[in-house]
Amino acid sequence: MVVTSNLFVKQKGTSTALKQPKELTFYSRTDDDKFLVEDDVHLQYYYLPDGDLERRLDLSGGIKKIKDTASNFKDQGTLSGLLQSIQSYEQRKNKKVKADIITFRGIMRKLISAAFDTPNFNPIDLRIVSFDGQLFIKEVPKEEGKPAPGSPAQLAWYSGYKFETLATLPQPLPLVSRTTLDKRPKKLVNTGEEYITVVKTGVSNVKIVLGAEVDCIFDFKEEGKDNLKHYAELKCTTDVTTAADARKFERKVFRTWLQCFLVGIPRIIYGFRDNNNLLKTVEEYTTTEVPILLKSNNPTMNSSCLDAVKWYGTLTEWLLKMVPRDGDSIRAYRLVYENNHLRLTEIEDTEPEYKGLVEGEEVLTDEFKEWRKSMNQGNL
Repeated sequence: MVVTSNLFVKQKGTSTALKQPKELTFYSRTDDDKFLVEDDVHLQYYYLPDGDLERRLDLSGGIKKIKDTASNFKDQGTLSGLLQSIQSYEQRKNKKVKADIITFRGIMRKLISAAFDTPNFNPIDLRIVSFDGQLFIKEVPKEEGKPAPGSPAQLAWYSGYKFETLATLPQPLPLVSRTTLDKRPKKLVNTGEEYITVVKTGVSNVKIVLGAEVDCIFDFKEEGKDNLKHYAELKCTTDVTTAADARKFERKVFRTWLQCFLVGIPRIIYGFRDNNNLLKTVEEYTTTEVPILLKSNNPTMNSSCLDAVKWYGTLTEWLLKMVPRDGDSIRAYRLVYENNHLRLTEIEDTEPEYKGLVEGEEVLTDEFKEWRKSMNQGNL
């Protein structure tokens, strides 16, 4: 096995030129693991009036009845829905999406976070397939152990889903009945219903398409238009009462900022819970104000956001430089994070996973490969 290249995660870049994110299309993922292209059935709408905070909403309510349908997905990180959406977009526009890298926002956030977090906190085990002049990046599925029932870890995990369930409606407010509004605290959490936006963005000279789950619409949706400016990210965390809590929260906000800035989501809404898992307060932040807040409140994070943008440019340019994208052949690579380096290795045809990556559907679906081949033949 030959190591193709290593990139030191503290390597300083210079590029801060970001492309304005633009929404290309969207899709929904159902709780029975189906993908609905250009269907917003699972798009939620933000609704949490101030009066609700006086109702002592319990963020652990219904935990024993949770519908954890996402845990039954064959492959949580499959690119299938993203590829279907790109194919549908290309068929509609009759042209190939201009992109160097195609992946999920969560994967790009992990790669950027390598410059700030240890491999133990931020493990990276990715597969990159070079096909048709583009790099497709997917996370290797892992069996994740569930937190013990009733443990603090489970309550923290669940409270995030519960906050989203309490703070959103399945339709705009005028279309929702009073009964549905009143029953929100008793609505069961379902982890498998997702709405995903597909965004064209980039840094420096690298063009990137990212799929990103969207928590909700903050105000209203414009039909047939780019709705990035209307989306919001919902988060839930423990109440901030000490200086140590504040430092911990600042690190969380930084990771949330990364998520949002990557795809142009402009608003972040945090719910704060107390030691009894009751929702105490809700705070709204704009994505653009987070770097200023961090700079003014925490000297150690003075340049974190700017450093993240520079590293984003460095790591994506490195990938394009190291992974060949020309020719008709499909090539596969392994990308891991260890010893303060991103390590890129080409997967050889003698390795067990080669066939599934290059000839099978571990990353690219047969349908998508055939679609691109037919496009290329049509352009000859």
